[in-house]
Amino acid sequence: MRARTLVLPLFLFLAVGCATQKKPLLPVPEALESAALLEVKRNRTGLGPRPMSFGEWQVNGFDRKGFPGNRSWSVGGEDASYGQSRGFAKYSFRLTPAGREEWECDCRFDRHSRNVGLGSRNDSIGITLTYEDSLQCDLRRAGDADPWKLVVDGSLFLGGQGYAGTLTHGDHVLHLQPNHQITGLGRLPGSPLGYVFVRDRQELAAAELIHPGYVRIDDTAGEDRDAIATAAAALLMQPSGF
Repeated sequence: MRARTLVLPLFLFLAVGCATQKKPLLPVPEALESAALLEVKRNRTGLGPRPMSFGEWQVNGFDRKGFPGNRSWSVGGEDASYGQSRGFAKYSFRLTPAGREEWECDCRFDRHSRNVGLGSRNDSIGITLTYEDSLQCDLRRAGDADPWKLVVDGSLFLGGQGYAGTLTHGDHVLHLQPNHQITGLGRLPGSPLGYVFVRDRQELAAAELIHPGYVRIDDTAGEDRDAIATAAAALLMQPSGF
């Protein structure tokens, strides 16, 4: 018999089960209810030279940056074992706003887990002890010397905490607040289903990650609009598993 695991990532079920939904599922703050709702338009695979667009923004030139990497090791005997696993995936893309300078984005997604296996090798149960994830991206507008930095970390594992983040450019900081709620169902466990972008306690934008995806960027975002759109695209294309 194959080894079994006690928990599966909730986001994978939602991504498949909601694949055909054509309306947003996540509530947004009152300040964003009047912002234009932009449905993410994807090509069939979500990859390729023009993988997606939303509103006035077109994502171009998606590159996986090679194959994802995985390393794991374990120690133990016939009845129990302890192991660690590390994985990473790199990707990059360009984002073209209508009538403005293009942006480039380079990202790295990392995953680190610790687990215990109980039972024989052919019929074991895996128990995850810790599960840590992080997404780090450099966002650069054409002609700019200093990049924006997108950093999101925590745990995407069911029952995990956090996976909040920041989008910064020098001393300029926007906070990414994770959204775990579905309208009518309340808060769900597992990975965030979307994010709200906040600057100086003011909600500026929201991104829903459930396929096909939705983005709202309020006019109050001002000159941060393209940086927010690039960060939203990075979140929409981060790997769900490898």
